[in-house]
Amino acid sequence: MKRISIILLLALTFVGMHSAHAQGLRVGDRAWYTVRGGLFAGVNQSFHNGSVPLLPSAENANYADGNSTNFIFGVQGEKSVTRFVVLGLRLAFNQMSGDIEGRYTDPFRVADPDNPTIVSDLVRDQTVDYTLQYLTLGGYGKLYPMGGPGMFISGGLSVGTLIKDNFSHEATVVEPEWASGSVAPAQEGEIEDVNGMRYAASLGIGYDFFFRYGFLTPQIVYEFGLSNVIDAPYADTWKIDNVRFVLDLNFPVP
Repeated sequence: MKRISIILLLALTFVGMHSAHAQGLRVGDRAWYTVRGGLFAGVNQSFHNGSVPLLPSAENANYADGNSTNFIFGVQGEKSVTRFVVLGLRLAFNQMSGDIEGRYTDPFRVADPDNPTIVSDLVRDQTVDYTLQYLTLGGYGKLYPMGGPGMFISGGLSVGTLIKDNFSHEATVVEPEWASGSVAPAQEGEIEDVNGMRYAASLGIGYDFFFRYGFLTPQIVYEFGLSNVIDAPYADTWKIDNVRFVLDLNFPVP
């Protein structure tokens, strides 16, 4: 996913720069300095890292990293301060769910029912699907090294409030052989001790394509999670980072 995103970014950047150079693309002051508003949508590649529990409970003993593809969409508004600087606000529905899996040896052993003198380790494949959805408000800035519109570097800060959280956990026995394939009762529900707020910082790069009615802007953003997903000692380093491909569509506000 990262390699595909980088290839897309380079292709869009070079095509846009070549088009601007070839056609002498330039937007008049009135179009550039007018307040702009619009919509955006994109894809999150969410990376769950740190102490990500296989079971969101204080009794959890197993941890793993994982990632999943999610989506983001919302509305935004922005204003050019100069030819080189744009400031904006963004309201987004932001999904950052994750699929976590691993093979673990349980901290206890089991006896063979046919021969109780044979005691074996209990090894299980465990999976947990986390659903995490946030309503996010963020501020951002764009810096245009060659003047806008065109290529820019972006940065921003955001705060999100949790609007949905749940998990679904399954475990299947792998060893010992006589118990292989046995499935533990599924567990599901809301995430225990979940943090209701999420803070993040982002860095990105993109390109504005000006057309008759506004701006079409593809960009790639790396978002750093600054707050823990769970506010509890057993998962005190679990954070979510996102690699995000977003397409903005902005129009001048009359």
